[in-house]
Parts: sequence; C-alpha cells; structure tokens
Amino acid sequence: MTIGERIKKIRKEKQISVDYLAKELGVSKTTVYRYEDSTIEKIPVKIFDQMCVLLHVTPAELMGNSTVTTDETELPAEFRNAQDAMEFILKTPTLAAYGGYDPDQMSDETIVDFANEILQQLKLVSYKYKNTDSGR
Repeated sequence: MTIGERIKKIRKEKQISVDYLAKELGVSKTTVYRYEDSTIEKIPVKIFDQMCVLLHVTPAELMGNSTVTTDETELPAEFRNAQDAMEFILKTPTLAAYGGYDPDQMSDETIVDFANEILQQLKLVSYKYKNTDSGR
C-alpha cells in the first residue's frame, strides 16, 4: 500500500473530509487528491507532519510501519530510489524531527545519497553499541 492509499484510507476511516484536510493543511483539495493518488510523491515534511496530527497517526503509521526500530538486522542494505529513501527519512522520528534539511530543495539523487549516509551512520552506531553492557 502506498502512502497515498494509506492517507485516503485513514482519512475515510476517521471520516475526515478532503475539504477539511485541505483547509487545515493550507493546500487545495486537488493537492490532497494528488497526495492520495500518489501523483505527488514528495510530500513536504511540514505538510506530512501536520497531516499526521490531523489524521491522529504517527509518521511511522502513515508510512505503513506500526513500530520503528533501529536494529541493524532490520535496516535496509542500501537505497536505490528517492521514494524509498524519503520514506526511510520520514519514518525515522529522529530524522523527521531534526529539520536540518529541506527535502523540497533536494534532488532525487541527493535524497538517496542523504538517506544512504544516514543509514551507514545508524549501522555504525548500532554496531558500536550492540552488546556494550554485556561485559559489565
């Protein structure tokens, strides 16, 4: 299921109208429909965050993940496309909250590079701190 399909499903389940969602997000109804049919794949982070609030879901839930972990075995090996990279960035609460980047100003290639760099850092940290307390 795509992000758009989840947005539409959750919106309908919670009986939230497109008119209301568009007004609260500060976008047109057409834009909301384009999010829902995945015509617009790069939802601005501020809009995505506000949409989560309005739909009463976490970013992870809207991305299709009920829980978010950083266990190395669950991290992807590498990102090859911007959509998967952006989903990873948005579903990782620390990254989504950081705000030191603007995905709207990034090319698809830069998004993939950014996500892969973060992925490598997470793997390093995960490896470094895995089993650190076992020797104590």
